[in-house]
Amino acid sequence: MGRTNAREALALLLASLLGLGAGLLYDLLRPPRRAARPLPAALLDLLYTLGVGAGLFFYAMSAGDGRLGQWELAAALLGFLLYLHLLSSHILPLIEAAARFAAKSLETLGNHAKIFAENQKKFFKNLKDCYIMRR
Repeated sequence: MGRTNAREALALLLASLLGLGAGLLYDLLRPPRRAARPLPAALLDLLYTLGVGAGLFFYAMSAGDGRLGQWELAAALLGFLLYLHLLSSHILPLIEAAARFAAKSLETLGNHAKIFAENQKKFFKNLKDCYIMRR
């Protein structure tokens, strides 16, 4: 039961796509890592390592012989490096802009929630005062 050239090419293509995905995940975790303190940043590094390791593991288990070959591993590394050197400079600014927008939106939402809570506190206090005075 040999492997055909088409299956080999597909395996290498999938491995390189896995490498591209690893690079994208790396860029997605960059903004929170930069904003985090050392311990949460280390936890994000651990999350990245576990995610990429799990991806490589599941890729290897789906292969015909159940192991990750050297060429597939090299293709995954090539995909990762191609992403970092060709695509990251174009995609990372978009990810950072989205992270800034999300942080500003969460800050604004938190401010509105605080104002809402203060208004509700005043409203229910006034309602309680009105109810007690009527009795």
